Amino acid sequence: MSEQTPPDDLPVLDALAHIAALAEELGSHPQVGAQVLELLDWVDAFHRDGLGRLVEMIRAWRGEIFLEAVANDPVAGELLAAYDLGEGAREAAEGAVERAMAEIRPLVASHGGDIEVVRIADGVVEVRLGGTCDGCPSSAATLQHGVEAALRGHWVSFRRLEVSAEAPTDAAKADLICPMPEPAVPAAPPAPEPPLLQIRGRSLA
Repeated sequence: MSEQTPPDDLPVLDALAHIAALAEELGSHPQVGAQVLELLDWVDAFHRDGLGRLVEMIRAWRGEIFLEAVANDPVAGELLAAYDLGEGAREAAEGAVERAMAEIRPLVASHGGDIEVVRIADGVVEVRLGGTCDGCPSSAATLQHGVEAALRGHWVSFRRLEVSAEAPTDAAKADLICPMPEPAVPAAPPAPEPPLLQIRGRSLA
């Protein structure tokens, strides 16, 4: 294991790169590697959900101007960007969500349903159900096992799924069988650009 001691005043990007190097080195240790990765996983989940809630609170108080200032800060901005939070993270988030929806839409459409993405912000994806999915008693299963699973597989910063203007259950659709994707071994999330902060994307309850 490396004995190098970094200076106490590393620039933020160098410090994050050093964290990534230590995480990789310790994570490959034959005796404690698995525990180190699990520790980092849970710390990551705590940071991702806690920061996400904080940003949502700031938005609720119309704090977009404040978030723009945070995004321009070399330390706070890097921290939010690592979790696709705040201003300036939209492009990466939209790309990941579109890849996830491209995976699930053909299956939903094959049964006359439709799922529209309404909003993407701060790890939250809001969707609207259409066609046979709207008012279907089994739509919750499609959302949980289909849409949520696809989002978690493609977007490491995904936090939760919301449904916009959900229709009341339609008794006429009671016999519909919702399409369900085949269970798959979860793929490792795409590795973020250095510095590496997120390990695998564990979720808090």
